[in-house]
Amino acid sequence: MVCTSMLCTLTRAEYRVPKVTGLEWVHAKLSNEKASYNMFRMTPTMFISLHDLLVEKYGLKSTTKSSSIEALGMFLWMVGAPQSVRQAEDRFERSLGVVSKMFNKVLNCLVKLAANIIKPVDPKFKILHPRLRNPKFYPYFKNCIGAIDGIHVQCVVPNDMFVQHMCHKGITTQNVMACCDFDMRFTFVNDGWPGSVHDMRVFNDSTKTYNDVFPHPPQGTYLDISVTNPCCLCTWA
Repeated sequence: MVCTSMLCTLTRAEYRVPKVTGLEWVHAKLSNEKASYNMFRMTPTMFISLHDLLVEKYGLKSTTKSSSIEALGMFLWMVGAPQSVRQAEDRFERSLGVVSKMFNKVLNCLVKLAANIIKPVDPKFKILHPRLRNPKFYPYFKNCIGAIDGIHVQCVVPNDMFVQHMCHKGITTQNVMACCDFDMRFTFVNDGWPGSVHDMRVFNDSTKTYNDVFPHPPQGTYLDISVTNPCCLCTWA
């Protein structure tokens, strides 16, 4: 046990002292609105608002070795481009283990946030959306509560999962189904299905497995669909 501990100490990589720390780099980008959007895909004001929300309500915390602002900046930089873990290791001069921990810490907080915001604002759909009162849409969409469609999101998977994730375009994807309202807010998302799966299977899983959170149209209303995804017709007459 002692020999193993000594060996780990002797073979440990030399501690890196970066010229510009990850936190300093994040603050530098946040000081310029264009740079912030290019690196984090959001304005500095939105970045700070998201950070404060995650800290106050969803458990994002700083540690003695890293701050919550650096962790959020690293996460947004990685998913926005996207960038790999090794690229983040080089950019923020953190070990692979620290990068992974920081990324997962922010991801877990955002999963909690998603559960609270990806849902209908009006679960009973009692109010006709103001945009539907426009003569261009009324009365044609008077009973419509939103839209539903699917999309294939490209992904990288292990070799043993390659075939099942191969979609009709010959690339590996996830088949994702989503619903949104007339303010372009997501009200439901079902992701994770491999690209080879038919849209109808994803739809059935959404209405059965996630029956308690799927935005079922009340009687006499419907969800509009894409003409390329006719199997996902969802209407209650």
